[in-house]
Amino acid sequence: MIKNLNKFESKIRFFIFGITMLSLILGFRAMLFDHAPTAFAAPEEDMSYAWYVPLFSLYVLYVERRKILNSLGNGDLLASLLIVPAIFVGFLGVRGIQLRFEQVSFISLLLIIPWVFYGRELAKKILFPVLFLLFCIPLNSFLDIVTVHLRIFATTTAYVLLKGFGADVVRQGTMLFSQGGDFSIDVAQPCSGIRSIFALMSLTAGYAYFNQRSWLGRAILFSLSIPLAILGNVARIITICLVGLYADGEFALGFYHDYSGYVVFVVAISAMVASGE
Repeated sequence: MIKNLNKFESKIRFFIFGITMLSLILGFRAMLFDHAPTAFAAPEEDMSYAWYVPLFSLYVLYVERRKILNSLGNGDLLASLLIVPAIFVGFLGVRGIQLRFEQVSFISLLLIIPWVFYGRELAKKILFPVLFLLFCIPLNSFLDIVTVHLRIFATTTAYVLLKGFGADVVRQGTMLFSQGGDFSIDVAQPCSGIRSIFALMSLTAGYAYFNQRSWLGRAILFSLSIPLAILGNVARIITICLVGLYADGEFALGFYHDYSGYVVFVVAISAMVASGE
C-alpha cells in the first residue's frame, strides 16, 4: 500500500506510471521487436536461450507479486537524475547502431522508472528480474579473444584426460587427432564453450535465486556456472574423440557432434544441482 497517498492520488500516480512505461516500450520498439530478435537468431551469437529470459523475469515478478505490492511507497525524485545518463546511453546506441547500448539503456530505465514513482524498496524487489534481462545482451561475437583461450584450454584439458584414459591421440594447437591420422577434430570457435557458458549462467542465476535463501549463497552458486560450463564442454570434446577413436569417426563428427551439445548441459546441470544442495 502506498504510504501517505489517498486513493485518488494513487490512481493518478499509477496512471502516469503506466503511460511512462508504455512510452518506454514504444520508444524502444525497434530494439524490442526487430534488432534484438535478429541478434538472437544470428548464427554468430546463437542466443536461442535468450527468448526465455524475459519470460523468466515475468515469472519471478508473478511469484514475488505480493512482496512487490507491499513494497510500494512514496516516489524518490533523486532517482530521476539517473534517467538522463540512461537515455543518453540509449541515444548513443541508436545513433551508432549499437544494440548492446540500447539494451543497457532499456534495462536501466526498467529499474529507474519504478524507483522514481514508488521508491527504493520497490527497486530492490524488482532488481533481480530486471538485471536478469542482461542475459539478452549478445556478447558471443564481442568476446573473440576469450574464445581463443577457451578453445586452447578445452583442447589441452581434453588431451590430458584422453591420454590418461589411454587414448592414442596427438594435440596440435586446437586440433586433436589419432596417431594413425584416420580421425581428427578441430575445436573451432563454435565449440569453444562460450555459448554454453552464457546459457548456463542464465540457467544457474534462475536456479540459485529460488534454491538459495541468501544472496551470498546465490552469488557462490552463480559463480560456479562458468567452470561448470567449461567442464561440460571438455566432457563433450572427450566423448566425441572417444566415439571417433573407438567407434566410427564419421559418426562422431557428424550425428554425434551435432547432438553432443546436450552432454554439456547434462554434466553441467547435474553438477549445478549437486552444488546447490
